[in-house]
Amino acid sequence: MIPKNEILTDLSLYGEEFMLGHGKVACLLVHGFGCGPIQMREIAEHLCKWGFAARGILLPGHCRNTGGRSLNSHHDWKEKVASEYRQLQLHYEKVVVIGFSLGALLTLQLAIEHPVDRIVLMGIPMFMIREYLPIRKLIMVCKNFMERIKTWKRRCYMESEGYTGYLHQPVDSYFSLQALSGISEIIQSVDLKLKEIKSPAMLIHSKKDLIAAPASARHVMKHLGSDDKRLIWLEQSHHLVMYDTEKDVVFQAIKEFVTNYE
Repeated sequence: MIPKNEILTDLSLYGEEFMLGHGKVACLLVHGFGCGPIQMREIAEHLCKWGFAARGILLPGHCRNTGGRSLNSHHDWKEKVASEYRQLQLHYEKVVVIGFSLGALLTLQLAIEHPVDRIVLMGIPMFMIREYLPIRKLIMVCKNFMERIKTWKRRCYMESEGYTGYLHQPVDSYFSLQALSGISEIIQSVDLKLKEIKSPAMLIHSKKDLIAAPASARHVMKHLGSDDKRLIWLEQSHHLVMYDTEKDVVFQAIKEFVTNYE
């Protein structure tokens, strides 16, 4: 029995993949950097109540306190998302992909190569911290004298059928600079092909996001090739929008977007 209202420290629980619910439409949920499927569990349970199936996946290298460390992490992440998407296509009439942070970047990466029915992008970090901060160059410089950086952990309160209590996010004590470099490569490659993405898209972003600069959402909205795209601004939340004070707004926006097909 998982204790209630306590901090969840068991990384195996953070990393458990899941398949919940039934319906003709499946939602593929892609978590952010340094966490695992549990990050998307609360959203998944809401999707089930709304009549959807929900698949939460674990990106390779995560929930092992390694920061996704691997020379080929970003390629492994891409293949994992694509493989899970193809599997859902075999069994469901439509597949919606919902990504948070790194998961949002991977969702765009998928939509470049596949005609995804609908995509939801939460806290997408096209620009990290600030719009014109040269993150890629900074990472390259830092890699010359260090391999990893210490993370700053937050406690987020989660309410789900499986667990009610506090999560550590990120779960990793350190982020690998190699993995961060991989993220910057994903950003660069996605940015070049935004106009090729035609999937209906909804972005959810907070004006107070200190990790993914708000300019990220404006940039994607401007350059995305979809004719059906919308942006939901949050006023009080920070990066982890699905756990903050406006999470009900987030859930309601997702519900309306995935249930109202034209």
